[in-house]
Amino acid sequence: MSDSAFTVLFATRNGERVLPRTLEGYCRTEKPPHSWKMVIVDNGSDDRTADILASFRKRLPLETLQQSTPGKNCALNLGLGALEGRLAIITDDDAIPDPTFLIAWSGYLNMHGDYQLFGGSIVPLFETPPPRWMPRSNRQCGVLFAARDLPEGPISPNEIYGPNMAVRSSVFESGFRFNEDIGPNGSDPNYPMGSETEFCCRVARNGARAWFAKKPRVQHIIRSGQLASAYWAQRSYQHGRGFAKLTLESGDITPSNKLRRYFVGQLLRLRYRAAMFSPFPLQRFNGLCDYHWTRGYQDEWKTH
Repeated sequence: MSDSAFTVLFATRNGERVLPRTLEGYCRTEKPPHSWKMVIVDNGSDDRTADILASFRKRLPLETLQQSTPGKNCALNLGLGALEGRLAIITDDDAIPDPTFLIAWSGYLNMHGDYQLFGGSIVPLFETPPPRWMPRSNRQCGVLFAARDLPEGPISPNEIYGPNMAVRSSVFESGFRFNEDIGPNGSDPNYPMGSETEFCCRVARNGARAWFAKKPRVQHIIRSGQLASAYWAQRSYQHGRGFAKLTLESGDITPSNKLRRYFVGQLLRLRYRAAMFSPFPLQRFNGLCDYHWTRGYQDEWKTH
């Protein structure tokens, strides 16, 4: 049996544009004091992903798996069976690790043992420089680009973002799995976002605690197309759907409260629609994102 102390796990689907940069980043990481392995699950790619993964097998402690059923969480759940060690570092195929990434995460093998969920730092890496006004909208950039920078210390489980998180292996050994009804899915371009939030909050309801680990850091690749208004609209819509799904499935919403929220949402949509025609670009940006978030929120409610 391998003596790996932790495992890096992620899923990929048609990742040929980003995988080489990400895997080269892992090749450049400083050697941690503990042994480690990497598990990558190919979720039905039909591009050069398989060839790219094969080209890195001699340079990384890499195990690859195939999951033909579409859905990031389907792929991750398959990968859980290959985990080794006491900590699972879960990330994305477009998250390039800092050189100290593995060393930084290995420190949490023996630190904060009474915490089971960890979020790490995420810095957007723009292929094309964004408008100068955009970073001033921290909330929108968090949704659109998964930016994450918090002080070291305890956090709410919903403050953990998917491109850089870690989970004690004991959580999975106790039976927890990712919810395959939420999150990225190649068969549904408008899938509800929030799979990591759903997972972390579900685990926390069973007594787990969350901690923000500031030193482990990735650069999250933001492609040029992600600076287009169509992308902002779709991403915001997906986030609104996901938020509604999690809220409704919590069981805390009464029928009367649901109706009231629906009418409030209608009024907000009018307000955000008006903001989309503001002469100020930041207000237009916020208005567009908030309008489509509310639209996704309401559309998801209609299905329940």
